[in-house]
Amino acid sequence: MPAVLTRPPAPRSPLPMPARWTIAEYRRLGEVGAFVNRRTILLYGEIFDMPMPTPPHDVALGLTDDWLRSVFTSGVHVRNQMGFDVGTDSDPGPDLAVVTGTIRDYTTGMPTAARLIVEVARSSLHIDTTTKAELYATAGVADYWVVDVENRLLLVFRDPAPLPAGLGATAYQTRLTFAETDTVAPLALPSAAVRVADLLP
Repeated sequence: MPAVLTRPPAPRSPLPMPARWTIAEYRRLGEVGAFVNRRTILLYGEIFDMPMPTPPHDVALGLTDDWLRSVFTSGVHVRNQMGFDVGTDSDPGPDLAVVTGTIRDYTTGMPTAARLIVEVARSSLHIDTTTKAELYATAGVADYWVVDVENRLLLVFRDPAPLPAGLGATAYQTRLTFAETDTVAPLALPSAAVRVADLLP
């Protein structure tokens, strides 16, 4: 009698697969109080706890916020640690975003475009200059700044361009580093130059 050939069972994954959160689910968790006294962001479907801000971070954030509000006075407003929709399964929660319109324009939805995004980095420098930079580039943000508190620098990312086909992402082609004594102006407002030291504690 010929042997009966049977298909072997599919191998089981040795490790459980991580659960991925959607933006809607993540924001719903926030609404029901899941993140009380916690600072979180959603990156590619995963929720990350972020360190609580330190005094130097808060001072740099306040200084940069004050400067942005002093120069961007018409047709835009500055959002401080509010949501920003990058069009993916991520909610990076930028420190500062200069967006078109007024704050009331975003009563029912998050902005999807920004004239300028600024992150203030101390312990978060790596993620701000890699994962978040890729997300903002993919969202088409033409001007992205990272205030590097620890090294007292301003890192400026510009010229977002798609990566090779199949990767499904975009990266900044230009990265500039400015020291404390340097001045820099936003692409959206070339007449408004700021000295880097004025953004640092």
